[in-house]
This record gives sequence, structure tokens and C-alpha cells, in this order.
Amino acid sequence: MVEETKGNSTAAAKYFDYIIKVMRENEEFLRKNAKETCDEVVELMNDAIDYVMHAVKRKESRKDYVNRSMAFFLHHILMPFSYAIYVDLLVGNIPACFMELRLMLESLAKCYFADLKYPDRTFFQERLELLEAEDLSMSKLMKELGKELGFENDFVALWGKLSRDWIHTKGIMDRVVSQVIEKSDIPPWALTLPMNYKENDLDAVDELRKYISQFRTLLTTTMEKYQQKFDF
Repeated sequence: MVEETKGNSTAAAKYFDYIIKVMRENEEFLRKNAKETCDEVVELMNDAIDYVMHAVKRKESRKDYVNRSMAFFLHHILMPFSYAIYVDLLVGNIPACFMELRLMLESLAKCYFADLKYPDRTFFQERLELLEAEDLSMSKLMKELGKELGFENDFVALWGKLSRDWIHTKGIMDRVVSQVIEKSDIPPWALTLPMNYKENDLDAVDELRKYISQFRTLLTTTMEKYQQKFDF
């Protein structure tokens, strides 16, 4: 039993070392071949830091933390998942990056409307539960937010692309089949993790850059509107 435990421990340590090795190699590869994507991911992390710092510096920060759905979004969605995108990008887990981005987009819309529709409720969880009870489809909520902020279909269009292309089984299947047919190669994220990037993966990496850039624009506009409307 001792030998078995030691063996497992050694194997785990070797795997951990391998993860770090691949992450370093991927970071070098991305900096050389996809610097704009790396920069966009880092800027998203910086956005999260800036918004959270603004929230915690407010005199009402403790009250906000309990009351406001948007405070929950900033602390517990935007901050951790923006960092998670960076980590998943380095290990080659591209689908997870898109999943995390969609979660941030959905949460942004829900938290904005929860505060807008139920300002008399003093606990953010209750606000969000009341919004969920309305049973609005996510696409409708995205369309409403676009109209509210003057972006028309930008929110729902980004949400639709993320959902269709990277979240559902069909989207992942089509990605794998397409790369096999067009490039005679299986994407590394469809095999095991971590995995080193290759030239054939740069299209997906650049797609992530484009969607993060779009999200950051929508995030900035939403937060500006929220700050004006709610004196936040």
C-alpha cells in the first residue's frame, strides 16, 4: 500500500511538472504567434481588477456586496473567470475559454436586469431568483439588454456565436471534423490536456481574441450605464 501510494504520488508529481512545462511552451508559442490574443486576455483581467477595485473603494461597498447583483458579478464571476480564461488558454483548453466567456456574458445580463427590476430587494440572491422566476429565455434577455444599452443585437449575436460554435455538442463536433478535413489534423484540445499548440490552432486562438474584444466593449458600455443609472 505504501509503495502504491508513493507510486501514485510520483506519477502525480510528474504530471504536474508536465503541465507546467506545456504551459511555459504554450505561453512562448502564443507570445510569438498570437500576441494580440494574449494581450486581449490580460486586458480582460485588468478590466476585472479595475471594476472590483472601484467597487471595494466605495463607502457603501459592504452594503453593495450584499445588495447588488452587479457586485456579485464583479467579485465572483468576472474576476475569477477572466483569470480562468488565461489559465485554460495556456494549457490548450480552448473550449473552456469560450464557455467561461459565455458565462460572463450571461451573468452580466442577468445581474444588470436583476438590479434594474428588483431594486427594492436587499439581497442579490433574491433579486436573481426573482429574475429567474420570470422564465425569460437567455436570447430574449440578451435582446432586451441590447435595446436598453443601444447596442441592438450585439449582445444576442455574441451569445449566439459562443453557444452555437463552442458550447453544444454539435459545435464541438463540427470544429473537430472541420479541422480534420481542412487541415488533416485533430485540434489538441479534442485529445487530452494539457497539449502543445500548433500552427493549425491559431485560427481558434484568434477567434477567442475577437470574442473577448467584443465582450470587453459590451462590458464597458454596460458598466458605464450601470454606474450612471445606479450611482455605483
